[in-house]
Amino acid sequence: MSHEYGKEVAQFVGAWMKVAIIWVLSTMLAILMSRAGLRAENLLLVYLVGVLISIVLTGSLTWGILSAFVFALTFNYLFTEPKLTFHMYDANYAISVLIFVVVAVIVSTLMVKLQRQMQIANKKREITSKINTIGNGFLNVSGFDEIKRYSEESLAGLTGKRVTVMLKESEREEFPNALAEWCYNQSLPCGHGECQFPGDSGLYIPIKNREKTYGVIVFDCTDWSLREEEKVYVDTVISQITLVIEREQLSREKENNRIQMERERLKSTLLRSISHDLRTPLTGIGSNAGFLCDNIGIIDQDTVRGMLKDICKDTEWLSTMVENLLNLTRIQEGRLDINKTKEVVDDIIGSAVKLVSKRVGTHRLKTKTPEEILLFSVDGRLFIQVLVNLLDNAFRHSGEGTTVTISAERVGNNIRFQVSDDGVGIPEGKMAQIFDNFFTTAYQDGDRQRGVGLGLTICKAIVEAQGGRISAFNNSAGGATFSVEMPMEDMKGE
Repeated sequence: MSHEYGKEVAQFVGAWMKVAIIWVLSTMLAILMSRAGLRAENLLLVYLVGVLISIVLTGSLTWGILSAFVFALTFNYLFTEPKLTFHMYDANYAISVLIFVVVAVIVSTLMVKLQRQMQIANKKREITSKINTIGNGFLNVSGFDEIKRYSEESLAGLTGKRVTVMLKESEREEFPNALAEWCYNQSLPCGHGECQFPGDSGLYIPIKNREKTYGVIVFDCTDWSLREEEKVYVDTVISQITLVIEREQLSREKENNRIQMERERLKSTLLRSISHDLRTPLTGIGSNAGFLCDNIGIIDQDTVRGMLKDICKDTEWLSTMVENLLNLTRIQEGRLDINKTKEVVDDIIGSAVKLVSKRVGTHRLKTKTPEEILLFSVDGRLFIQVLVNLLDNAFRHSGEGTTVTISAERVGNNIRFQVSDDGVGIPEGKMAQIFDNFFTTAYQDGDRQRGVGLGLTICKAIVEAQGGRISAFNNSAGGATFSVEMPMEDMKGE
């Protein structure tokens, strides 16, 4: 209160000094004009101009009318007979002074109204410019957090007060503020100055359209109230916020639909790939088993042994594919359990080589293990599956009669596993795609290679889930190399 009172006193003193200066200047000019022999009516015009200047400088009708009476009395005192008195013997002077006062009051009223209209017009133009700027800013805003932040900044800049914007991304959410929750549920303003909860220091306004409420705006109305004209501007900004939220929701719905369509496409691709790839090994198993059953005791042992090897080979391939599908499902659902234990590098490589020993075929499989015992913390079952997938990938895609090498070495605090071949390599244009789902033609075109294209995808997911990284490149021998780096277990204290 003391601050406001001091401000009013300063404004009063400032206005008084302005009027006093204008009165002195007008009187000095009138005296000069009187001595020059000009008629008294011209002197009244000088004072009338002084009244107009007083109104312009003070912007107050009260000071304008007060200056009109002061100037009229000064004119009567100094320039009418008898001079230096407030008596007026000539009725013409009395009428002139009366007309001067009336004209000054009318002109003062018109001037003040004109100034107020100009101030209102300037204020509206300023607010309109701000609203347009806010609207343009909303064009580049996306995401509920960004919408909330920008809305708070915009409304705070528009009203000069602290503003909080609360948005609900789903109906299940609840605001921590009870009045905000009431405002959202009822879609009605409440709080300071409203019918509901008028004693609260905050003003709660819903962000809504005709069909739905999206959130609540809270204005801190401590020692302040939102004027009617400000409410109009706020409503305009709220309509802009509503449009941005609707745009964001449409964008999310479109993205969700795209994701759902992609999921359906992946499911269709998976089913198509599985049905295609299951048919060949199952047909082979069924044919061989049926032939053996129908001709038992007739065919020679070498033929039986060869057919049984084919059955085992197809069975192992099916087992690997099923394991990959199960791991893919666990990864996508976030249910891939990682049970790390300390494993020896040699044991991991030996287990992987043993599992693929029957799939080597015409290839040559070499192993290179470090001379020292290296430990690293890993889920052994899953990591062996990674190496099996990489070896199987090399057998299937490197070409007939190639050499496949699996190696391990220590690199700083990591252990680097590599599966390399001297085959055809990876086409440069497809290098970035080989870890994608269902990508099965990384090495050669056509549909001759069995596999649903999940092995490398699962390898990448398993390795990264355990803190490692996997990469691929073409080696100097012309073939492909897949490199896996895993953090090494510190042997101190063992």
